[in-house]
Amino acid sequence: MKRSGNLFDTAVSFPHLLASYFKARSGTRKTARLCAFSFLMETELIQLQEELRSGSYQPRPYRYFEVRDPKRRTIAVADFRDRVVHHAVVGVLEPVFERCFIYDSYATRKGKGSHLAVFQAQRYLRQNGWFLKADIEQYFDSIVHDILLDQVARKIKDRRLLDLIARILANGGTTGRGLPIGNLTSQFFANVYLNGFDHWVKEELRLRHYIRYMDDFVFFQMEKAPLKFLRAAAEDWLGKHLNLRLKPTATFINNASNGLHFLGTRVFPALIRLHPDNARRASRKLAMKTQLWENGDLPFEEYEQSLNSYDAHFSVYGTHALRKRIFSTPERTSGVQ
Repeated sequence: MKRSGNLFDTAVSFPHLLASYFKARSGTRKTARLCAFSFLMETELIQLQEELRSGSYQPRPYRYFEVRDPKRRTIAVADFRDRVVHHAVVGVLEPVFERCFIYDSYATRKGKGSHLAVFQAQRYLRQNGWFLKADIEQYFDSIVHDILLDQVARKIKDRRLLDLIARILANGGTTGRGLPIGNLTSQFFANVYLNGFDHWVKEELRLRHYIRYMDDFVFFQMEKAPLKFLRAAAEDWLGKHLNLRLKPTATFINNASNGLHFLGTRVFPALIRLHPDNARRASRKLAMKTQLWENGDLPFEEYEQSLNSYDAHFSVYGTHALRKRIFSTPERTSGVQ
C-alpha cells in the first residue's frame, strides 16, 4: 500500500498557511481575536510557521458553549490561529483520503453534501423494498485517538505531520478519546474513522445499495430478512474494530413505503418532504434574525445571507408553499406556531 510523504513541509509553507488563513477567516465573525491576528497577519503567520517547524506549537484551549436545537450539544470553538492550522492540515490530507473514500460517503466532501445524499437515498428506496437506518451512539465522543492515528498512518508516512495531528487530537479529547464538535479537523477525521467500515460494507458484505453521511448510514435491500443479519454484522464489526456502538433508539428496519427519515427530510420513493421540525426551527431562527436586524443588531448583509441560505436549502425539495409561509413578513417576525 503506497503511503504519501513530505506533506508536512507543504502544510507549513507560507503560501499554504496564507491560504489557510483566508479559509479560516471566511464566514467567521469579526471577533477581537480575528481582528488582532489579521492586523499583524504576516507576523502571526511567520510566528506560527516557526512554532510548527520547531515542534513547539501548542494548541490553545477550546472555548465551549451549548446549543439545544435540535438536541443538546456542546460546541467547541478553537482559537483563530489554531483554526488556521486545522485548515493547513486538512488541506494536505484531503486529496490523499479523497482517493480512498467510497462514492456514497457524502459528509464534508467537495461535490457531495446532504442534498445529494438525500437524492441518492431516494434512488435506492425506489430500487428496494426495505431499509435499515442506523447511527452511532455518541459518535464524536467515542472515537479512539490511537485507532484514528493508525488509520491515518496507513496513508501518511510523514512523522512530523502525524505528530502534529496527535497534538491536535490530544487538545480536544479526554483520556485518548473523543473529537470536539464544531471543528474542521473533527469533521474530517470523523469521516476518516468510518472509511474502513464503508469498505467492509462494500467489499466484504458486497452491499451495492448503501449510503453514509457522517455517522448516519442506511442499508437497502429488497427483502426484510437480510437486514436483520446486516444489523448484527455491522454491530459486531463496529464494536470489534472501532469500539463503537449503534444507537438503539435510532437503529431500525422499515418498509420503503413508510418513508426514510434522513438528514432532516422524510424520503419516500416518489417524493421528499422536509421534516416539520426543521421547518419550525428555521422559522424560529429567521424570526430571531429578523428581530435582530430590525433592532439594528445584525448587518443587512448577514441577514440577507441567512434568508438566501434557508431559501436555497428548502427550494431543493420543492417546498414552495412552505417557503411562502415562512418567508412572508408576518411569519418571519412571529414564527410558525
